[in-house]
Amino acid sequence: MRRTSLSTRLYRRVILLLALFGLGSSLILYAVANREVDRAADAQLVTASRLLYMMMQNDLTAGVLNVPGPASFDREARLLTAEEKTAFGMSYDWCMFAVFWNGRLVARSGWGAPISVLPRKAGLHDFRATGDRWRSFGLEEQGGKLLIVVAERNATVEFSILRALGKLVLPLSLLMAAGMVMLWWTLRASLSEVERLTSTIYDRSLADLTPLTPGDWSPDLEPLITALNTLFLRLGDAYEQEQAFTDDVAHELRTPLAAIRAQAQLLSRGDPANMREELGRLVRGVDRANRLIDGMLTLARLHATTLDSRSVDVHELVAETVAEAAMSLPPEAVEFSVTPDHVVRWRCDAATLGIALSAVIDNALSHARCGGTIDIALVRADERLVVTVADRGPGIPEQDRERLLHRFERGDSASPGSGLGLSIAAKAITLSGGSIRLEDRPDGTGLLVVFTLPALAD
Repeated sequence: MRRTSLSTRLYRRVILLLALFGLGSSLILYAVANREVDRAADAQLVTASRLLYMMMQNDLTAGVLNVPGPASFDREARLLTAEEKTAFGMSYDWCMFAVFWNGRLVARSGWGAPISVLPRKAGLHDFRATGDRWRSFGLEEQGGKLLIVVAERNATVEFSILRALGKLVLPLSLLMAAGMVMLWWTLRASLSEVERLTSTIYDRSLADLTPLTPGDWSPDLEPLITALNTLFLRLGDAYEQEQAFTDDVAHELRTPLAAIRAQAQLLSRGDPANMREELGRLVRGVDRANRLIDGMLTLARLHATTLDSRSVDVHELVAETVAEAAMSLPPEAVEFSVTPDHVVRWRCDAATLGIALSAVIDNALSHARCGGTIDIALVRADERLVVTVADRGPGIPEQDRERLLHRFERGDSASPGSGLGLSIAAKAITLSGGSIRLEDRPDGTGLLVVFTLPALAD
């Protein structure tokens, strides 16, 4: 599906809102105009009826309708002359009229609705005739003897409204077209800052993580600039950590690889007496390189870890980690003690916690292969889970404990470890929002590793 640009989406939404607003305004305007035109039309009916009365008033005062005459006596001609009818028709050609004296028709216009359907009473009235809707006004004078009824079709009023609105269509259409063009230009101009920012980011080199200056950009882009600067800072830190990690790896791999090379050179001389001893050293060098590579891979996985918070049976997780570690040990080499001996549920990331436990237990095993017990305890304290792992090894001097939580740091140069175990545990616990510390074993010689975990949110 083809994606549309931000300016196009904004333009469409604004146009839609304006269209809805225009439609609503038009409906309101039409309703108001229709009401006002109806009022004006009613006023014209009243005016027309009064004009007719004024035209007939002199004759009525002279008593024309009361003078007896023959059947052929044209009372209508006496009330309204042909000239008066013509003058009235020129001003009010849209309406019909009828004049009644004592309920008898004495004058009428030459066209319009049948006289029989005209409302013969004073005031405004609606009626239907010849398939059309009509509006009439009746004016009573001469003590109620005279009734003048003036009427017009409703369609005449509606046509007047539509004709007035029709005159507005062209100018409004031109105005809307000009407004749409100006709106598009305004949106494009307003989004030019976004395009400039896009161009600035696109033209940067991979190594350029310099923060953007907020003052160089529109205040509307300040949240985006802040977010980008935060991203640049994180990328810079990650780049520095990766560079330091690469340097450390290159340095640490150089030693076992050099040893393996030296052992291989000695073996190439073919001295049978020393071959078994040199092969043993070669195997130990390969084992150390393998441990180093495994540790580096574990650290790399931790850097890319996304925490999956769920309820975990930590006791079962510890038991599985201990069983996995014991598989590589000779029988009765080391004993494990896990307390309490029941389910301990905690909301955490099982994979990250498992890596930390495995790293600490492996570290304990590397210093306790001569025997002894590795004690593991799980304790709930103040909405936190405290895990302790205690071994019977030589322990770590207090001044070296903080340093050994970093990569490639070893307390004893003769140790077969890679210097990554405790740093892996520290990284895993830190990712889980917890803390780790190293202490002396309270009941004798050995190291006590304590890490505290908060409950992760859902």
